[in-house]
Amino acid sequence: MAPPLPLVVLVFLAVTTVVPHSAAASAGAPVVFPKEATPTKSGYLPIPPANASLFFAFYEATDPVTPPASTPLLLWLQGGPGCSSLVGNFFELGPYFVNPDGETLSRNPFAWNRRFGLLFIDSPLGTGFSAAPSPADIPTNQSVIAAHILAALQSFYALDPTLGLRARPLFLTGESYAGKYVPAAGAHILDANAALPEAQRVNLRGVAIGNGLTHPVAQVATHADSVYFLGLVNARQRRELESLQSEAVSLTRAERWAAAADARGRVLSRLQNMTGLATLYDYAKQRAYATDAVGTFLNRAEAKSALGARGDVAWAECSDAVFEAMHGDVMRSVRPQVESLLRRATRVLLYQGVRDLRDGVVSTEAWLAGVRWDGLRAFLDAQRAVWRTGDGELAGYVQRSGALAHVVVYGAGHLVPADNGRAAQEMIEGWVLGTGLFGSGSQGGGNGRRRASLMPPVAAVSAVEYEQAGPNAKCVAQCRILLR
Repeated sequence: MAPPLPLVVLVFLAVTTVVPHSAAASAGAPVVFPKEATPTKSGYLPIPPANASLFFAFYEATDPVTPPASTPLLLWLQGGPGCSSLVGNFFELGPYFVNPDGETLSRNPFAWNRRFGLLFIDSPLGTGFSAAPSPADIPTNQSVIAAHILAALQSFYALDPTLGLRARPLFLTGESYAGKYVPAAGAHILDANAALPEAQRVNLRGVAIGNGLTHPVAQVATHADSVYFLGLVNARQRRELESLQSEAVSLTRAERWAAAADARGRVLSRLQNMTGLATLYDYAKQRAYATDAVGTFLNRAEAKSALGARGDVAWAECSDAVFEAMHGDVMRSVRPQVESLLRRATRVLLYQGVRDLRDGVVSTEAWLAGVRWDGLRAFLDAQRAVWRTGDGELAGYVQRSGALAHVVVYGAGHLVPADNGRAAQEMIEGWVLGTGLFGSGSQGGGNGRRRASLMPPVAAVSAVEYEQAGPNAKCVAQCRILLR
């Protein structure tokens, strides 16, 4: 297992690059962002190793309902492994979306920075605008990625101490392969807090995972049942998929990590061929998510200038180099880190779009059933409430007890905020602020919870760590697409 990297706080600040709100205009670059669409801050956050940094874009809350000193901060991490968080920014939940022409922006009425400060970071190193100094610097396991995220957060907090960013409650969020990044980083932060002086601690209050790959050995075994009971395959095809799934499970239990990842890829590839679907990410779609325009826009020199990104870095939605470096990590579990968070009463939200055949509802419930946490029985016995948006439309279903909440989002696939923006916004705002079905007076989730506390967490118990070593392995292009 690679040793945890040392914490980096103020040492690297001298090389931090930050672009303030009006940077594009002052640089004389053509304006491609409306003034209100330009990030409050953006640029690069130094991390170890030397000369390495992660790109970030931060948007302050536009209409908060909390005092500035206690307005929550959300960190969004994309999946992949190796896909840029700017996809989330400009296609899913940021304040402005790239239009299909790849040249202009339009306002997102359901942006997640309405009530909260919203931070996007391109992670791991080598992803998006976060160019790696060398291929050897690209992480291969979750412990290194978690240490990098903590180092980037420490650099972010130190950008302007007068803003009091560190004291504001922080929630880690992300989707897909970030179902690993988020709990791994969350558990690492709580472990680090126990050894840090109070002035350097991170005020982590919760984690939210959308359509996440978290405990792959349980999740890979659910695909055949999911598609069979939807009527997408027949009994013979179901048995064929079950055989492929069993191979992936056996290889995982034997800790043959690269071979297990390849076996999972074969399951998904065969599933794609059997069903003929345009995408496994949403079985109702006739074509895949149209994210290409984001790349066209972000590779324009004017866009890079406005964001404070390096002009010499070609932005790609997903990095092949990162994907290959992380190949041996694909079938490893971070369920112990989720358990560690729950045991320390850190709030955990798991949500999935109901139409996702990759990392959807059934796959999440499969690994949830095995969580080792003394609150699990109460959660499994809790009521699953029907959830409607403020305008009365069916939004999905909410089940919660203690620190754990599980949300199924109606009318959505893998990219929930892109598919059902209104429901996604109401969900994240309700969960963070403890309102609606997440409020103390709600009958929608079994044991009622008090309104979310904004006090710093107490961290004492060490997180369980899995061995993360293993040889890198190559994967064909189709496998990379299937694993995103």
